[in-house]
Formats: sequence, C-alpha cells, structure tokens
Amino acid sequence: MADINIENFYKHIARILSILYEAFPSKSPLYVDDVAGVDDPDEYGLHSPDYTAGFFAMLWLADEQYIRYMDTIRQDGVDQAVLTHKAFLKLTQVSDPIYQATVYQTDDSHVVGTTQMEEAGSPPSVIEDHMLVINQLRHALRSGDSIAIAKVVRHILHS
Repeated sequence: MADINIENFYKHIARILSILYEAFPSKSPLYVDDVAGVDDPDEYGLHSPDYTAGFFAMLWLADEQYIRYMDTIRQDGVDQAVLTHKAFLKLTQVSDPIYQATVYQTDDSHVVGTTQMEEAGSPPSVIEDHMLVINQLRHALRSGDSIAIAKVVRHILHS
C-alpha cells in the first residue's frame, strides 16, 4: 500500500504544473485552494494536513527549480508564480505513453479501461499532441487514477 502523503504530493505537483502551464508565460497567483481543495481552518486557525502539504508542494517545486514566484500569500499560496524553463521543456516533451491502464475485455467485445494514445486514422500532429507530457499529465488528472498521476509526475521529476 502506498503512502497517502506521497500520493497526495504527486496529485498536488500535477495540479500545480497543469495550472501554471495553462497560464504560461504569464505570472499569476497560485492558491492552495486550487491545488488541494478548499479548506476551513480549525478553531486555532490551522489548516488540514492535506492543505498544508499543497502549500509545501509549491515551495518544494520552487526549491527544485520547477517554478518561480515573488512571494508567499500567507500559507494560502504564492504570488507571481510561473514555470521555469526547465519545467516548460519537460512538459512540452513528446514522450511515448508514460502510463497505460490495463485493458479489460467485456463479454460483448467492448474494450474498457484503456488509455490508448493513438486512434486509427488520426493525423500525426494529433497523435504527437496526445504524446506531449503535459497532455498525458492532464489525462492522468482527469482520470483520477493515482497510479497514472504518480507515473507521469515521476517521469517529469526524473527526466
């Protein structure tokens, strides 16, 4: 069984990179609410561990030179955030499929659970667009598959 904190870390990293890619090259505020979900502090003003981890994932990405920002907004986010050159290049790489879900055959010969990147008859430009790391990351986020998210994020952080 995976450590839940690492699973959440990968999910936070994926959301941060996806959000900043959509805004690139503009600098914009990045809020923990958008990364870890809305959180109501407790009676002492403390946020949940998941919310706090989302904030520290932002700081970690900056320490590792994947993002830059001007200042923190309390522990609610970072201001003037932008992807670094390093992150932009990694997200715009063309890569063979990083993760494909297991393919299951149903009784009526329908295939379910697949994440095939190539569709029959698709132009090469469409196939290449699907193979961009950012699009594989977006697909993993949309699927909610924690294994897919982890594999794509590890690919980004390792390559």
